[in-house]
Amino acid sequence: MHDENDIGAGGDRAGWSADRWFEDGREREVAGDLDAALASYREAVGREPDRAEWCYRLGCVLRKRNDLQAAVVAFSRAVEISEGESRYLTNLGATLDALGRRGEAVQSFHRAILADSGNAQAHHNLGAIYAEQGRSNEAIRCFEAAIAAAPDAEGWHNLGLVHYQTAAYDQALTCFEECLGLDPDYAAGVYYFGLTLMKKGIYAEAVERFARVRDADPRLVRSDYYAGVCLHKLGRFEEALAALRRALEALPDDGRVHYQTALTCDALHLSQEAREHYRLARN
Repeated sequence: MHDENDIGAGGDRAGWSADRWFEDGREREVAGDLDAALASYREAVGREPDRAEWCYRLGCVLRKRNDLQAAVVAFSRAVEISEGESRYLTNLGATLDALGRRGEAVQSFHRAILADSGNAQAHHNLGAIYAEQGRSNEAIRCFEAAIAAAPDAEGWHNLGLVHYQTAAYDQALTCFEECLGLDPDYAAGVYYFGLTLMKKGIYAEAVERFARVRDADPRLVRSDYYAGVCLHKLGRFEEALAALRRALEALPDDGRVHYQTALTCDALHLSQEAREHYRLARN
């Protein structure tokens, strides 16, 4: 509860304490007024520079405003003052990663995990880096640790992706099932579940998954292409052609889609249309 001299009532802020400046910054940040939050946090930190949580919140606002270099400075100060608080290290690592400073980011995530082995976000972020680097075994260990600490759909999905990328399709299916058990509407999980089923030759069920994706997230336009591939494999050529034509509406220059469409047109004895798609596939 603030008195009538608060800024919200148009009062004078000259007499505010550092704590009041920080409190105002927090209110402004929650309200989405990042410029005002930044000004208040800077005032608070300028008065009492050794408050770790204040430096951390300053870093959060700077990161939200995409001032990543300044955010690194603020997070680093919070880490220094707190002597390695896990949450601060995690956000420092994420910001360093966003700046392309991968080596430093990995170090920050390792320090965060050392400080708190149950820090799911640090495990998750580290796993994402390892996955991008092709270090599959390390990525799997990180994602498994993240899930053990705080199971969620995203964690299971990302673990499933690593298994998918290494052709461990049975393990991938298990992960995607866990993902969708936690969030049945997780569109990327449905999509990759379909892809994994397709890899295993379970075409009819894959088609059902791709149809769900189209309804759940129209941005995953390649689902129509993969549905067309599966329908062709099942000999359901007219349905396959309909799916492929939908895919071409979104991907008119995709050679793979044109080639599969040509194959399906051939199966339906649509020779002229098939030739045109073969030509477009070559281009």
